[in-house]
Amino acid sequence: MKKQHITLLSKQTAISMAVAAVLATSGQVYAQQTTTAGAEDNIEVIAVKGIRSSLRSSMIDKQSASVVSDGIRAEDLGKFPDLNVAESLQRITGVSIDRSGGEGQAVTIRGFGPQFNTVLVNGRQFATDTDGREFNFDVLAAEQITGADVFKSTTATLQEGGIGGTINVTTARPFDFTGFQVVGSVKAMYESLSEETSPSGSVLITNTFLDEKVGVLVAVSQQERKVQINQINTAGWLGGQTVSNRRDGVLATNVYIPRNWDQIVDEQDRKRTNASLVFQYAPSEDITITLDGLMSKFDVDSQVTDLASWFEADRVGSAVVDPATGTLLRFTQERGLHQGSGDPATDFVSTTRNSRYSTTNAYGANVEWRINEQLKAEFDLSTSNAENDIAGRDRFNVVGMINDYTFDATGKYPTVTHAGFGGSSLPNPNLARMHYNDIGLGFTNEDEINELKADFIYTPNSDVFEKAQFGVYRQEREKSSFQIRGSQCVFCGYGTAAPLDAINFRPYTAKNYFPGLIDTFYTYDGDLMNKFLADSGFPIVPTLQNNRYRINEDITSLYTDFTLQYDIGSMPVTVNLGARYASTDVSVTAIQSFVTDIVPTADPTLFANVFGPATEIEQGSSYANLLPNLNIKLGIADDMILRFAAYDTITRPTMSQMSPATNFNEPRRQNLSASGGNPALKPFRASNWDISYEWYYNDANLFSVAFFNKEVEDFIVTLTGTEVYNMTDRVGPNFNCNVTNSPLCASGIISTTEELNGSSEQFVVARPQNGESARITGYEIAWTHMFDNGFGVSANATVVDSNISLTADSTTRFALEGLGDSQNLVVFYEQGPWQARVAFNNREAFLRAIDNGFNGEPVNTERFGQWDVSASYDYNEYLTFFFEGINVTGEELRQTGRFKNQLFSLEDNGSRYAVGVRAKF
Repeated sequence: MKKQHITLLSKQTAISMAVAAVLATSGQVYAQQTTTAGAEDNIEVIAVKGIRSSLRSSMIDKQSASVVSDGIRAEDLGKFPDLNVAESLQRITGVSIDRSGGEGQAVTIRGFGPQFNTVLVNGRQFATDTDGREFNFDVLAAEQITGADVFKSTTATLQEGGIGGTINVTTARPFDFTGFQVVGSVKAMYESLSEETSPSGSVLITNTFLDEKVGVLVAVSQQERKVQINQINTAGWLGGQTVSNRRDGVLATNVYIPRNWDQIVDEQDRKRTNASLVFQYAPSEDITITLDGLMSKFDVDSQVTDLASWFEADRVGSAVVDPATGTLLRFTQERGLHQGSGDPATDFVSTTRNSRYSTTNAYGANVEWRINEQLKAEFDLSTSNAENDIAGRDRFNVVGMINDYTFDATGKYPTVTHAGFGGSSLPNPNLARMHYNDIGLGFTNEDEINELKADFIYTPNSDVFEKAQFGVYRQEREKSSFQIRGSQCVFCGYGTAAPLDAINFRPYTAKNYFPGLIDTFYTYDGDLMNKFLADSGFPIVPTLQNNRYRINEDITSLYTDFTLQYDIGSMPVTVNLGARYASTDVSVTAIQSFVTDIVPTADPTLFANVFGPATEIEQGSSYANLLPNLNIKLGIADDMILRFAAYDTITRPTMSQMSPATNFNEPRRQNLSASGGNPALKPFRASNWDISYEWYYNDANLFSVAFFNKEVEDFIVTLTGTEVYNMTDRVGPNFNCNVTNSPLCASGIISTTEELNGSSEQFVVARPQNGESARITGYEIAWTHMFDNGFGVSANATVVDSNISLTADSTTRFALEGLGDSQNLVVFYEQGPWQARVAFNNREAFLRAIDNGFNGEPVNTERFGQWDVSASYDYNEYLTFFFEGINVTGEELRQTGRFKNQLFSLEDNGSRYAVGVRAKF
């Protein structure tokens, strides 16, 4: 039986190439493509090695596909172009990415964010460790990836769910290669912010034997990183505020003031381990059996050191207001001036809330069976599970000093200066006071997906009717989330001296922090703080919270798909038309406790929720969608293709969005807030059309342009609104030390009763809702040219627009999140043993969120452009030395509120540099 390598079609007929391309839902997509009966002997195998071969292979796939698509191929076995799969995908026209710790994590296609895109691995959907549907690419090691394809239009054979597009990532299979091969690499990575160097390595072994009837492949990789992330966060801006103090009265009205200020240094130990095992058996020329398994473990141990400030409008000593936006550009927070909020404090926060403990496992069995010369069947059974096990494992501790500070946003970087802090100068540590502590803000997310597919291809003996495809798909998915949490507010209010020695209270200097900001302050060991509390009789006791949920989603899909070919004069035409019918059943179970009272603490800005008994909530929904599609491919010349596609798509609501559970936040002064889901959500629905032109000129060069239009209904956006909760515990005094054993009473911090007026409270609650309809239009333009002297260039741009927008003075509650333009430029050189590449990826400003989840204000992301470089030298046919640089200019990611002078967050991930050696035998 003759096996095919990935990316290997150069002399197939246009029809057989199209047949191979549309098999995207099979478990062997592109890893082991199939053709029409008898066409295998016409295949020429191309060894994929180097930048040019990788680009040529991607062009062949794009040209042969019956849909609008783009892809990227490994330059050689075990040699994907970038350190991360997402970072390679961002170089594709219309694709941009989100990052975590400087690493590519989630993918946006044509302005539609990660939740709008279906991600497949070898044609299968993987469970995710998030609380939504979006897939995190950072769980996959790039060394095990052989290719990735982005399908922008669709066929009935592709799984539904991606309005933006469908991404299929392929991993190596033993039948992709002949005989015994070993590929391994080791490298060291230097981080510019942490100034640390960490190792990584990988090995892939594959072999075929017994007359090429049996194949085995095993791959293992491990990467470690010592990451430092520098951040500034304000948690949003409060509008409509009156700033005042008890000395001067009202200073200004109807202004914006930041909620707080956090100067964060997040030091992370990241460790990713991937392992995969694949067994293939071909008992005859007509049957191929594949068994495979993949394991990924990704741990992020985070230690955040944070210099924080909490702002209140009633203790502003002086203020400078931007008259154009009403934003406070400069103001002070001073002791002795407050009108009920308490004195300001310089806070030292120690937390592990950014930790992540992710495990993903996937197993599958695939059978390809050529029943006869005209009918082929493929059966695929798979299961995958993922978990981010963080519940009860993260902590949050606050120690502070009553102090004055000044906010100033008139320079390049907004700053907060604290009295007594400057250079290496620090206030007396004995001023430190205990404040707030908790364990377990994070949630554990669990996900399991079971899939069963049966696909059939019928190839008639006809000159026009090329083939018919039909099949059935079944998915059963269960997603759950729970929280284990406990808090301790005995010492809230800065009334008790901090146990300096017991918690290792000490000076801390942040390396390579933002210029002009305080980089030396105090820190301590939060674990020792929790131990001190327990030893002192005030332990934090985390318990399973009554805000958990479990969602079961069952999907049954049927499809039929036809491909026709005929000629219009001298121009060949391929018509693909079909329809997919998908039925979805959802059942949701949640355990919920509602707030029954709000009681004071010793901190005048912080209260405590009192919850009632647990209540079980069960809800469900069902819906069905018929999704037709039409793809027309016209060869207007030997090297020119004109395409048209019209198709309907859906994206189902994010799993967490359907939970009826409500998460009540810590009640703050003037800020009772919560968040929750909405089980009544309907899926996004879109009617789409695409037109594209492709010119494959001069052998391996390409110019293309595409126009697209998407009419989307039932957009889901998260909005804040007011919800009223009855305080059923409010009978008599709300807090009475004579009838309670609260530690607040035992410590003497609270000894009096405080009555909160009224029998209900209004909460600002963020919930997802189906919004209005929207039209998204755009165009893509791409050019790849390879010169004879070894140089080459690849450039593309995507422009996206919508009939819905959110301006600074807009009062609309609907806009399209994540929608924005992007551009990519890659200049490369390949000659003899040398390779080099410089890449620039730019994403224009876009709306990150219409609602920050705090007070209904938007979050905007400013333009971000990143430069990457790489180079390699083939010492001989076995050894290659390489160098890689990521974000070499150290660009920073900046997010703002409604106006540009309202900083929401600023993040600096620094640069990364790697050197290593790769061997192949």
